[in-house]
Amino acid sequence: MQFTSNLKKIFIAAFFVIILYLIMAFALQTIGLDNAQLFIKQTGVWSPLVFIALCALSLIIAPLSGSSLFVIGGTLFGRHNAFLLSYIATIIGCSANFCISRKFGRKVVQRFIGKANLDELDKFINRFKNHRSIFYMIIIMPLSQDLISYAIGLTKIKYPHFLIALILSSTIVVSGYVYIGSSILETLIQSK
Repeated sequence: MQFTSNLKKIFIAAFFVIILYLIMAFALQTIGLDNAQLFIKQTGVWSPLVFIALCALSLIIAPLSGSSLFVIGGTLFGRHNAFLLSYIATIIGCSANFCISRKFGRKVVQRFIGKANLDELDKFINRFKNHRSIFYMIIIMPLSQDLISYAIGLTKIKYPHFLIALILSSTIVVSGYVYIGSSILETLIQSK
């Protein structure tokens, strides 16, 4: 029964990801990818700063997902620039999550992530108490960096250990979204 429920969640998530990619491709095709990229260049330093702020905020407000922003960033800013911007945003956003949960505790975290996600977080924290190593954090952080950052903030793990795991795991997560995701998006834009 649990396997069926998890499989259903995976299919629903995959369906929404496909829809999101199609919407982004349609929007960029309508605007024109060259026009969008030219607009980004003309705004100077403001576009990267706004992009970092939006990505970090999408990680702090956990039900949102910064991954779609990483993908579109790779298409608009170029993959290498988007990787750097998304990486910075991830470090800022997840560090903020850690600090919020460490300083303010469960009640404030619930406002950011919702009751249902907090219940899942509790289950995760109970499993996590047995594995406090940096290596374990690196392995699990790609599952959901935003929620796991909140979870780790509710434990006794020190920030420097969390930061090391975040820096290493973010390399994998961000590069996957930026390089692979934006390649898929650009293929969809060109195929229409």
